[in-house]
Amino acid sequence: MVTVVVAVSWYVTWATSDFSMMFTDPRMTPTNPTSLAVFLALMVVMMVAMMLPSALPMILAFRGITKMEGGRPVKPADLPATALFVAPYFLVWGVFAMMALLTLMTLGLFGAFEGRLVYVPAAVLLAAGAYQLTRSKAVCLSHCQSPMGFVMQHWRSGRVGAIRMGLRHSVYCLGCCWLLMLVLFVVGAMSLPWMGLVSIMIFAEKVSPPRYPVSRVLGGLLLVFGAIVTVRAFLG
Repeated sequence: MVTVVVAVSWYVTWATSDFSMMFTDPRMTPTNPTSLAVFLALMVVMMVAMMLPSALPMILAFRGITKMEGGRPVKPADLPATALFVAPYFLVWGVFAMMALLTLMTLGLFGAFEGRLVYVPAAVLLAAGAYQLTRSKAVCLSHCQSPMGFVMQHWRSGRVGAIRMGLRHSVYCLGCCWLLMLVLFVVGAMSLPWMGLVSIMIFAEKVSPPRYPVSRVLGGLLLVFGAIVTVRAFLG
């Protein structure tokens, strides 16, 4: 089922890519509620395509806990509560993606870069690489790498509790991956190959055991790539 959802989300993202890119044209920037709602819906679908595989262990951990009573799985999983846990996560990511893109477009930091702006992609890559090595990244990632630990530590019962947990999960995930998303928007210009690459990076660091320094390796690669882009911009 998850495979189908991910596949459909990637297909919809691909099929609507031209329509999505239309919104990145300054002349077509959405301003009315209907256009913003369409833009948000497209961003949510894109986030489902990119983030669902890496979020699946957390979703399964929550679903498993809803089956527990007295320390044993003796009742059916609470599917509505699971849906309420998942929905805020993708909604928050969708809102972040939409706001980030609108901000980048307003600042002229999306698309082709000329003049002094040629260094912007390099700066984003270097910032993303450096952030991978920070304490903030490590703390946020630790909550994502241990789904059962997160669910047990932050458990809240009831449907409202599921929403609160989903929001908390989204905050840690944003803290973990927001600069990688900026790499996608600024360096990759929302292209499907870059979406796939960033998705793989996020998946790799979230599902890898904490003893493996995957996030630090990715940080090193981003720093190297950023240095190369810097040199190319300087020589160009």
